[in-house]
Amino acid sequence: MRKAQHVKSTRFTLLAGAAATAILLAGCGGGTSVTANQAGTSAPDGKGDVKGDIQVSWWGGDSRNQKTNAVIDMFTGKNAGVTVDRQSADFAKYFDKLNVQAASKNLPCVVQLQGRQINDYTKRNVLLPLDGMVDSGAIDISDIPKAVVDAGRGTDGKLYFLPYGAAYDAVGVNTTLADQAGVGLPADGYNWSDFTQYLTTAQAKLPEGVTAANIGGGRPNYFIGWTQANGKTLFDKDGKLGFSKDDLKQYWAMWDDLRQKGVTISAQKSAEEPTAPDQSYLAHGESMTDTLPGNALTPATKTLTGAKPGQEMTTIPFPSGPKGSGNALYPSGFAISANCNNIPTAAAFVNFFTNDLEAGKSFASDNGAATNTKVLDAQLADPALSATKKHELELYKQIIAKNPPTIVFPAGYQSVFEDSFKRAYQEVSYGRMSIDQAVDKFFTEANAKLGQ
Repeated sequence: MRKAQHVKSTRFTLLAGAAATAILLAGCGGGTSVTANQAGTSAPDGKGDVKGDIQVSWWGGDSRNQKTNAVIDMFTGKNAGVTVDRQSADFAKYFDKLNVQAASKNLPCVVQLQGRQINDYTKRNVLLPLDGMVDSGAIDISDIPKAVVDAGRGTDGKLYFLPYGAAYDAVGVNTTLADQAGVGLPADGYNWSDFTQYLTTAQAKLPEGVTAANIGGGRPNYFIGWTQANGKTLFDKDGKLGFSKDDLKQYWAMWDDLRQKGVTISAQKSAEEPTAPDQSYLAHGESMTDTLPGNALTPATKTLTGAKPGQEMTTIPFPSGPKGSGNALYPSGFAISANCNNIPTAAAFVNFFTNDLEAGKSFASDNGAATNTKVLDAQLADPALSATKKHELELYKQIIAKNPPTIVFPAGYQSVFEDSFKRAYQEVSYGRMSIDQAVDKFFTEANAKLGQ
């Protein structure tokens, strides 16, 4: 075992009717355009004068708003005559609003997206492919790893958003509790069998009221990691489930065995847990391990320090398997809408936000590790970088060095797959369904809607 080593911002306001929405959200002005029904087939080159106004939308709290606004100020400062209409909201409200805009073909010029949602919008033909802009040099991808770039592609293989920040999921470990239990950290290259044994061994020596793990059966990110490590196909070419019912039965049986042995928290306690990673049971010192977004180590550590003074935590890669690393990437980046009529300025902004060294320094990998390797290395070389943020970025480099798999998430992934997955396992954890029944329920629900 190894030893443990946001402001100035325009907020979205939900309006009562679609007509009001359309009036408020006028298209971007000042350049060439491609109509919505051309999206997905036309590939504008993004060349032209960088001038006029654009709208830029993103999600985040006050800290991210401050950093995003600072980068926008840099961009407008370097491009005289450019103005940016800035729109932000928290994650859930952001996508509620974006869906209204997409329905009326009236998206802001530049919209922030993740790979897990991209095909909800490509299927509506509301985004421009960026391939022509890459070919022309308007958008530069030369310093971004291919696995990261490819996470911005749709089901048709075209690039629809440029990832500027690469998030990943890790296993968060309270190293203080792990050391007290005599297990330290799992060895490099540990697999899922090693992990379950690690948790079981630790549970016997943990303080009363502390569990070795949170309840992991209903966590989609853990399951994705398990499928990738074991060479399972997550989705087929039609966007339906690519793994078998037996695969899911095996995975849920693994977690349910741990739950019944008292190695995880109870189903009842799980239902009461706050959703924010930095307010989780792991962050409060009530669980020794849990899956944790890589960029949540810093805020979760801050919570732990306040809740349990003297305790420390770190993050490690997901368990591996016959097919190697189980870590997938979940990049965030900017797309350009099909209704944008200032494509050169929109392309210049996307390129600047992702590739400019000073912009990267200012944004400080706030939404995943900087995807541009030069920007990332500059941040890592900064002596003022906190120890936890440095660890987040170094772990990303460790994961990307192993060429993680690219997952093309079908339309409906977040609203269908994730929700159905959590509900189905909850039925198991509460004893209301057998694993076989829950697997059947999940497959029926997911395959009825995925890819639609």
